[in-house]
Order: sequence, then C-alpha cells, then structure tokens
Amino acid sequence: MLSLGMLLGACDVGFLSLRRTTSLPPRASPAATAFLFKSALDSGRIADALRLLATADGAPLLADDRYELAPDIERLVRLLAGLPITHVRIDTPETTRAFVWLEVDHLHTLYFTLRYQDSLWVITALERIPWRRPAIRVFPPPIE
Repeated sequence: MLSLGMLLGACDVGFLSLRRTTSLPPRASPAATAFLFKSALDSGRIADALRLLATADGAPLLADDRYELAPDIERLVRLLAGLPITHVRIDTPETTRAFVWLEVDHLHTLYFTLRYQDSLWVITALERIPWRRPAIRVFPPPIE
C-alpha cells in the first residue's frame, strides 16, 4: 500500500509540473522588455536595468540620469529580487506605445509604460504599486 501511494504521489507531482510550464513572450515585444527588466532585478544587474530606461521621447538616458536613478533601482532589487511573476497584463493602444502590468508575488505590481523606438521597446515610465496602497513612481522620479 505504501509503495502504491508513493507511485501515485510521484505521478501527481509530474503532472503538476507539466501544467505549470508557461511560454515566454516574443523577444521583440513590450512584455519581453518588462520580463528583461525583472530578470535584471532578480540577478542584481542594476546597470542592465538602467539601460532599458529612456526619456519620454525614447532617447537613451544620459549617464548622470542613470547615476541618479541607481538608488531607486537598488531599492527595487531589495524589494522584488527573486519573487515570482504571478500575473501579466498587456495593453497596446498604439503600435508604438504599450502598457505592461507585472504582478510580483501577489503583493506588488510593476506598471511599465513602453515606447517602440529604433526597433526596440524601451521603458519610458515605471511605477511600483504595492498591494492595497497608492502607486509609487520610480521612473521618471516625481517632481519635488
């Protein structure tokens, strides 16, 4: 009886792991850029995460702007690194603009505004929305 229970338990785990496989978005999509940003946060590659950010018109950030944003991205690393993505929502109102919501561990949502510039999707705005709290603007920084 014990060996039959172990056999059925092993089969059940195998079936569950097959059902949990997800497909990744295409490489040249707004969701892929959001996933790439989250991957950079997970591995602590702050410089790579900063390279995905751009100004509102799609131009790359200057070095001093990236330097000033580094502490904010480091804060995101401490909060979100290693947590799983639990839900993704994508809205593309235009061919050159998109919005992506990444829900992270059911507690935080990263809200990306992306722009298609020079055959790449770049992040022009980023907000972190904690669970049941108002949104916190990460990029561009709030005007004080």
